[in-house]
Amino acid sequence: MTSFSIQFFSVLTLLILPAISKASEEQTPATEHIIQLQHAAHVCNDEQEAKRLAANDHLREMAKALVEFKATKYCFIMQPSQLVRLLEHHGNYIKFSLDNKVLYTFTEHLITQQL
Repeated sequence: MTSFSIQFFSVLTLLILPAISKASEEQTPATEHIIQLQHAAHVCNDEQEAKRLAANDHLREMAKALVEFKATKYCFIMQPSQLVRLLEHHGNYIKFSLDNKVLYTFTEHLITQQL
């Protein structure tokens, strides 16, 4: 009887452990990536505008020159340099969070850093 009990609990443990570890992984928040933006980073509050500008270097340079003069409905210059939480990376632009706002900027405005 003792041998049977040990085998039963061994099998039960093998069946339950993977479920417990999977449940604990799901409850653990994803690793946060903190990145730093350059001083005077070109930032947009609209993803469609960020995608449009990310696709064309020349257009992006012209748009940055415009917002350095005056902020537009969709974009502005962020000063000073900020530490932000990276949400998504989409090739030439990123989605990030700052003060519970979702914003977008371009990869050339990042200072590579992970805290």
